[in-house]
Amino acid sequence: MQKRFFIGALILVALLGSCSLGSSPKSAVQKFGKAIEKNDMNALAKVATPETVQLVAMFGSKIQGYAASMSAKKVKTITEEISGNTAVVTVIFADGEEENFDLVKTDGKWKVAIDFDSK
Repeated sequence: MQKRFFIGALILVALLGSCSLGSSPKSAVQKFGKAIEKNDMNALAKVATPETVQLVAMFGSKIQGYAASMSAKKVKTITEEISGNTAVVTVIFADGEEENFDLVKTDGKWKVAIDFDSK
């Protein structure tokens, strides 16, 4: 679980420059990554479920360490698939590695939803 969570968080850092920050699942993932990069728990709470915030608080320092080494990884494609109040953002890297991020819409806002059971 930890490895997959760390990889997912690292991918977020690579996404930061890939598309603009708006109000979509993609932008929520980007904002999530930026919050992790800056260790900004207030910003994180705006774009993540409470369970996700708790996980980041537990593993935050490890995530930041890996993020530094992943920042050069090239993103090939970022897609989002929305189904009602849930969405999946898929990131495909130039090396073929793929990572999915689950999101839920809460009070009209997209939030990254990572938990122990899903990752």
